[in-house]
Amino acid sequence: MNQPLINVTDYPLPGLLLNGLGCFFWVLSYLVLVRNIQQKKFVQMPAYVACANIGWEFVWSFIYHPNTGLLYSLSYQAAFLLDCYIFYSLLLYGNKQPIIEALQKHFRMFCLFNFAFWVFFCYFYQGEGFDTDIGANSGYIINVILSMQCVMLLLQTPDVREFSLSLAVFKMLGTGLISASMFVFYPQNHLVQFLGTTCLLFDNLYIYLLWNRQAAPATVQKQIEYAEQVS
Repeated sequence: MNQPLINVTDYPLPGLLLNGLGCFFWVLSYLVLVRNIQQKKFVQMPAYVACANIGWEFVWSFIYHPNTGLLYSLSYQAAFLLDCYIFYSLLLYGNKQPIIEALQKHFRMFCLFNFAFWVFFCYFYQGEGFDTDIGANSGYIINVILSMQCVMLLLQTPDVREFSLSLAVFKMLGTGLISASMFVFYPQNHLVQFLGTTCLLFDNLYIYLLWNRQAAPATVQKQIEYAEQVS
């Protein structure tokens, strides 16, 4: 992999800075997610899309590499390594999320097949010329699904004390800054700009809903009562 540390030849420096800072916040969000998994044995990333997320990272860490520079490739690989632990934890604890009953028995097999599907999807999507040189199109297709499903998971979960607000904020900042870089890198790519803007709206809605539910005293009391009922 022969590439400069930062590719200032093909990409403007302001966009590279925005993109790099966004990648940094994504890695931070993964670190928070890993810490919360260790403490709470609960995976805050929605199960149905977590497999797509690690599938994309695998393809763009080891098969293709972003041409923004070695520093960005390393950030993709760091995210993938953290996501390996997250995916493993999903296989262990993912059925604590609201999963349809018919899928509970075959949950782990579903996750493995889902992961394999997205590996092949991202591989062919780039290989046949539908993606950008940093995987932005496929990445944002997955990211907008992730942002929407985060809201759905939150609304379907009665007890949100296991959810981390800092994780939600770091994810919003990471995606938001990378989305801002898309306007610099690809001014004519209205699809990725639209998807990035949509992610930002859903991420902020998620933060508002989570903060509102965790801050409301009546809600906290209901959560305590619910936890006592199921314990």
